[in-house]
Amino acid sequence: MQGYPAHLRPIIEGITAPLAGQARKALGFALHHALDAADAYHSLRATRINQAVDALQDVLAALKASTDKAHRSQLALVHSAGVATFGAAPVEDDLPGLLAERLNTRLVASLTTQLGSQPGLRELSDTNTLRRRPIIGLGDTRGLWARPGDFLHEALDWAADACLAHPDLLKQFDKRRQDFCEEQARRTLASVFGDECTHPGVIYPEAGNPDVDVLMAMPGAVLAVEAKGGRFTDPARRAAPDRVKKKTREFVDKALTQNARTIAYLDGGGRDFRDRHKRHLPLPDHLPTAVSVIVTLDRVDPFATHLPDGGKRGAAPDDGSWLVTLTDLMMVADVLRHPAVFYAYARTRAAMAKAKGPTVFVEADALAAWLEHRVQPVEPPAGELVYLDTSSEAVNAFYTHVDAPGSPSPSRPTSGIPSEVLDALDLVQKGRPEDWRHLAIAALAVKTTDWQPVRRALHPTKPGCGTRRDRKRARRAADGIRLSPHLTVYVCDSLTAPPPLLGPATLLIPTPETDLRRR
Repeated sequence: MQGYPAHLRPIIEGITAPLAGQARKALGFALHHALDAADAYHSLRATRINQAVDALQDVLAALKASTDKAHRSQLALVHSAGVATFGAAPVEDDLPGLLAERLNTRLVASLTTQLGSQPGLRELSDTNTLRRRPIIGLGDTRGLWARPGDFLHEALDWAADACLAHPDLLKQFDKRRQDFCEEQARRTLASVFGDECTHPGVIYPEAGNPDVDVLMAMPGAVLAVEAKGGRFTDPARRAAPDRVKKKTREFVDKALTQNARTIAYLDGGGRDFRDRHKRHLPLPDHLPTAVSVIVTLDRVDPFATHLPDGGKRGAAPDDGSWLVTLTDLMMVADVLRHPAVFYAYARTRAAMAKAKGPTVFVEADALAAWLEHRVQPVEPPAGELVYLDTSSEAVNAFYTHVDAPGSPSPSRPTSGIPSEVLDALDLVQKGRPEDWRHLAIAALAVKTTDWQPVRRALHPTKPGCGTRRDRKRARRAADGIRLSPHLTVYVCDSLTAPPPLLGPATLLIPTPETDLRRR
């Protein structure tokens, strides 16, 4: 799977829609209309499946009413066989005609692999055109499109394949991939950190005139982002050694070298960053070492998991790098919407890559494990691997839910950190940004259940006239709740109480009553 549809669709449309004019001239159709074809036929298939299910309601009712085990098993088989038989994708007598209201025949032809057209296809490792051209053609207008809903995951590969015979169009397509990867990476980070802190195409005065695809710089935090929109070709997918090495150098080595150079410039006190128009970018004070992020458009899980060395790596960031696909970056930003939460996760993922543990194969699994268990970097013993033992059920449920009558929509996964803590971190960023990074990392390393003492102090049993236990908890909270060696939280409900000594391990949370009295 390339990603969740909620993130894949805007990527595909953002790359292909701007090329509509050039594509119509060269191909006779717009590339982004292929999604319309898949949507139209998927809708028709869903209607047919629903009709099959409706026709079998009597069988389902009899199944629910029956008390005989053998009879129930028989009815269950009849129901399953009925849905499979009558809901299965049929051979359409005129598939182009069926889709003619929205599409032209050239587009349908471009999506079709004729039966018998691949006599050389013999091994699983061979390139199968059907992966990208999913309609099986039967030599005339008849065709079979088994899973139109899956086309979204192969749409960009299909688009590149459709452009192959037109070098100018293919060149424009590849350029658009890179441009969009940079643009969307910036938009995604800006949705979390704000436009004023997220800068695209930044240059700085070092040998070779280096640039940074996206630089996110806010008081207390920096992200250095390299975006790689290149295509992963069929020979590379088949693990041809020379092609894998080339793509490793392109996607991993070059990006690591670029980010290491940017981080070294920042750590050395360099601040002369300029935008594409050579205008100076004012950066905030108190900038810590940047977190290195590499964003790829294509999903190459072994690269993200192992960060292999292709032999052209000039340097690498000392604190590791988070290599993430664009769809996964969008997913993470959609779930982790607060700057402190996103930053802590990005730093954790970079540290996991440096420690080489736990091994992460699917970003959604890493996100879910971090949300639920605050998984941290682990350095495996020599010769051993450490894997995540959880999966992304909550994340999958949220993004794959299909609305149905009577079916509640799952809630968006959250970090589980109290909102008052995030508000307190916002105050730290404004008042003492030099401590923000340490406190954000420490706060987001605390497991959800361990925040309970803070929640009790913030939300007593009877607000305004608490019980004796509530008052005791409040005094304890005012004296400091030590959640880890790196974080002590003070919940202050009195303006007369002496403030605690503030520092990189101290977080002060004013209660609502305190805020009201200050106003």
